[in-house]
Amino acid sequence: MTDQEIINALTAEGNEYFKALTIAGVNDNARMGRPFIIVSDDALPEIPVAMDISCSIMTVAGAMGTVGPGAAERIDKATEMGVENRLCASVKMGAYFLKAGILPVPDMVITTNSPCDAVDMLGQMMDNYPPWAKVPKFRLDAPHGQTDEDFVYFGAQLKEMVQAIEKATGKKLTMERFVEVAEESNRQASLIMDFQELTRAVPCPVDPDMARVGWELARWVAATDPSVFPKATGWLERLVDVTERKVKAKTGMDGVQEKIRFLWYDVSPSWGSKLFPRLRSELGAVCMKTYYSFHNYIPIDTTSMDSMLASVAKKYLMGTPMTRQAMHTADVFCDDIVRICKEDKCDAMIMPCHIGHRDTNAYQKLARDTCRANGIPFFFLGCDVWDERYMPADVVFDRLKTFFQSTGLA
Repeated sequence: MTDQEIINALTAEGNEYFKALTIAGVNDNARMGRPFIIVSDDALPEIPVAMDISCSIMTVAGAMGTVGPGAAERIDKATEMGVENRLCASVKMGAYFLKAGILPVPDMVITTNSPCDAVDMLGQMMDNYPPWAKVPKFRLDAPHGQTDEDFVYFGAQLKEMVQAIEKATGKKLTMERFVEVAEESNRQASLIMDFQELTRAVPCPVDPDMARVGWELARWVAATDPSVFPKATGWLERLVDVTERKVKAKTGMDGVQEKIRFLWYDVSPSWGSKLFPRLRSELGAVCMKTYYSFHNYIPIDTTSMDSMLASVAKKYLMGTPMTRQAMHTADVFCDDIVRICKEDKCDAMIMPCHIGHRDTNAYQKLARDTCRANGIPFFFLGCDVWDERYMPADVVFDRLKTFFQSTGLA
């Protein structure tokens, strides 16, 4: 196989795995024979994988539901059901799945206050959903701090959560198995960091968004189906291998004459397949990072059960995309912009200001001032990353083209 054929195969394989995250996949996972848990946000995969539990994420199922036929109608249905119209559409879709009664009854519900008020609201809806009144529930309180005390505090909550899962499902979290999973998770994180480093080459050898695919395979898909967890490691190894070859050969992405590198500082839109390939092919503009293709290496300390839980807590609070940007200080938000633009040699920063991300919109002036102080061309967009009706991909393309031309980049 050629390098491009390998990349195409990895992409197809990832897309196949992602079917587990759809609402149909959620229902299938509930019938796998494992205990089945539903969480409001990120699934902390090391714990369900180590306990052999299927753990589906409501906001991810909601985001997946914003793609494909009938998506717009389902988003609107949520509003008709009383869900606040300005909420993120992924949360609205999750609320629709809940209110429409099309979710399987889980063995346990876990909710959290992170990363935003909308997810917190969805969690409260799950906690108070009448058909699940007798389902055991556990609520996590994610701190906004960044100190060791914060990580120990959240790690202690995870310990209580594990005990609650054990009581609800009969499954046990053993030290031996947790260490195995933690070490595998560390390997995956290291491979993602290797890939990020390789994509900084000029020209960029492989679509940097493949980091997002690998991360979601290792976390969201693996939490849903633990058998995928080791397969995600193999997937990442193949991705790093092919990227290394392309860097050594000094070849860029297939069919792309790279001229511009930019940061898209939010989640990748569900209609990104209409936007980013066109930007690359017509303008030579490569998106180097989005929230979910940007990662920090936070290893899990395997010396004790408590150290592992505190490490998983830190990884969740400071390493999980969007939770990192939404839960913490303006310094974290703005420092990441400067660091990404410097390390990835970005020529500009695009701030989509997704209509459902009020935290991001609140940071707009701070982000613009940070970019101005560091000589980074800045563009405010204003779109809905989950609902293209708000601003079609063609309009976004035209606005970005005008921005790149006006700054002399195109």
